Amino acid sequence: MDWQELLKQLGSAALLLGVIGFVAKRAVEQWLAQRLEQHKSELTHASEQALETLRSELRISEAQQSRLLARQATIIAGVFARLERLHEALVRLAMPIQHQAGSAMPLRDAAAERYHDFEEYYYPRAIWLDVQTCTQLNELVILLRKLLNDMNYNLLPNGQIADRAKWIETYTRLQNEVPLARQALDRQFRALLGLGCQGRTDQE
Repeated sequence: MDWQELLKQLGSAALLLGVIGFVAKRAVEQWLAQRLEQHKSELTHASEQALETLRSELRISEAQQSRLLARQATIIAGVFARLERLHEALVRLAMPIQHQAGSAMPLRDAAAERYHDFEEYYYPRAIWLDVQTCTQLNELVILLRKLLNDMNYNLLPNGQIADRAKWIETYTRLQNEVPLARQALDRQFRALLGLGCQGRTDQE
């Protein structure tokens, strides 16, 4: 047996195996690197798509919220203006000094018209307002309707007051109870609109 030849062949085989192993290792590493880059690229693409979808949904949500707030602001302004007019008409009706020359009946009719105008505007749009605001409005509307009815039933056909003591009681409630209810409602209106200042509006 030629040991030198055998050793030479073994050495060549070992070298060949080493080369094959090295090449295989580099091939595997290169394949893994390519797969890693591809995976990173897919993750980046998926992340960008998800981010763009989120941005789109956020823009839609902001637009919807903006439209809702704009609609609420318009309705609040309309309710507030009509409430002001109704309150003013009731105050004018309640003041006996306004009853000279039989003017009580036109004042009553004007107050009733203001009340009808308020109801026609408010109730179909109440769904746009939050529950607390609607509750406060409903309570105030009930109070104003009762005061209007009390004054209406306390007027004689000629426009004279039938029961002056009862009239004064109604007038006192109008002066004391309504402003308190109005203050709570006005604060709620301003909270919905994000306003902290006091003031009045004439917007419809």
